[in-house]
Amino acid sequence: MKDSKNRKKIMILGASYSQIPLMRAARRLGFTVIAASIPGNYLGFGEADEIAYVDITDPEAVYEAAREWEISGIATCCMDVGTRSLGYVCEKMGLPGPSYRGACACTDKSLQKKAYTEAGVNTARYFQVSDEAQLEEALDNLRLPVMVKAVDLMGSRGIFRCDTRQEARENFRRSMEATGKDYCLVEEFLQGTMFGVEAMVSRGELVYVLPLGNDLKKGNPPFPVGHYVPWEHEQELGRKVREQAQRVVTALGFDNCPVDMDCMLLNGEVYIIEATARAGATCIADTVGIYYGIDYYEAIVRVAMGMDVKDLFQRPDIPRRPSITRLLAADEAGIVERICVPPILPEEVVDLSFNIQAGSAVQPMENGRDRIGQLIIKGDTLEECRARQAELLGKIRLEIKPSGTE
Repeated sequence: MKDSKNRKKIMILGASYSQIPLMRAARRLGFTVIAASIPGNYLGFGEADEIAYVDITDPEAVYEAAREWEISGIATCCMDVGTRSLGYVCEKMGLPGPSYRGACACTDKSLQKKAYTEAGVNTARYFQVSDEAQLEEALDNLRLPVMVKAVDLMGSRGIFRCDTRQEARENFRRSMEATGKDYCLVEEFLQGTMFGVEAMVSRGELVYVLPLGNDLKKGNPPFPVGHYVPWEHEQELGRKVREQAQRVVTALGFDNCPVDMDCMLLNGEVYIIEATARAGATCIADTVGIYYGIDYYEAIVRVAMGMDVKDLFQRPDIPRRPSITRLLAADEAGIVERICVPPILPEEVVDLSFNIQAGSAVQPMENGRDRIGQLIIKGDTLEECRARQAELLGKIRLEIKPSGTE
């Protein structure tokens, strides 16, 4: 299918609201956008030039669609569901992007841990477990507490901290019920400080590495509901962060793609929890863009199309800008009747938006899928950003009708 204007085409995997900034960036850069998704009421369809109806979890089907549309690049952001297909298409068509092996590791924590161990990446000791006998063997060899993890799910689903052997047994069953695999991971629990790292690989080189502080919501396990930069430990630990990031990229065969990592700081050392070959969720792409004074979504498109992006992150004339983000959530379950926000927002607010409306069903946040919106604030200092965030969070309110009431 040839475009009448003969513009290069980029396929965006997924058509949910999280892909819209990527689609808009691609169109700004003059590319034809092909939205690849199963049919549905997805907002991204209205942003694309063309639609390829395909299951993005099926690498061969996506490859056939990519060939039919004669694409020059393929990308996604904020979700792992299409990463296997992304790597498969890049490898089969010779397009810029991660290897298929690396892309598969993004959606299988066990493959990822094996690659880390072989490449000397700092990571927690682990066992792959398929049955209760293997679970008991793992527990005999690991010190409590441990983490039991489904290997193929996002948003902290199927992941549990276990302080006793009985908790490990119960949560093993829960993880196995949630996963699509016939195994899960049991690994040592690292009692440290969680943080994130965002990076990008272009033409075999890490062009930037940015540590991000995490604001966590209590849970089992705790999970990020916001991020901030600069990270308070960057000065003393930046070299170690970059060293581990390079080992991850080498271990997983990532190239010409963003890299999102979950990390742990423990006793002055940096440990890698997991990584993936796409931009992070929880407003991370916006955080990177604010910090470097660029449109990061455009950088993602550029690297996917084989364009040089190194200079975007190394401009001395653009000052680094602090920012803080927060996912918004409902305090109670029910049906939204009204969303109340301040009528005038201060200039430091980069974004205050909602992915719900009146009539939407909401519930308190248990994982990232329960988000109802986002707040992004920039400032001259991180302290100013935090103060402004606290002020605005106190002014955002939902009027909710409890479920089942007239």
